[in-house]
Amino acid sequence: MIRIGFLILMMVLLNVSVQAQQGGRRMERIHAIKVAYLTDKLHLTSEQSARFWPVYNMYEQEKMNLMRSYRDNNRMSENNTEDPMRSIEDDIVIQEKMLDLRKKYKDEFLKVISAQQLATLIESEKEFKRLLLQQIKEHKGGGMNNRRGGGFMR
Repeated sequence: MIRIGFLILMMVLLNVSVQAQQGGRRMERIHAIKVAYLTDKLHLTSEQSARFWPVYNMYEQEKMNLMRSYRDNNRMSENNTEDPMRSIEDDIVIQEKMLDLRKKYKDEFLKVISAQQLATLIESEKEFKRLLLQQIKEHKGGGMNNRRGGGFMR
């Protein structure tokens, strides 16, 4: 029951905050809510939390850099259709780098949290992303919740 209340509170806070903020501030707020969401899901102790978040933030930063590289690579590939094999090879290299990053941070996370918490982290990240994308879709698409004022992305 407490979890449901926490999630509803987080959704309401995100709703108010995201509407009021633009650009980078919006992303900062989403990140803050993601941190709260993951903290709740993982049941981190204060000691774990102090050690976990610096590692997680480094992981997120490296992951964002790889994704940015991937997007940049795709843009360049779209402009250069003369060598499709290069585009395919570049894509595979970036995917391999992402896998290497996940392997590296799996070991780092397991120094701080349990294997069960790591499995929960992976699942909770997917769940948060799904919820966020669903709210964005409803917000932009004028879905049923959008007309009633529901959802947490408004």
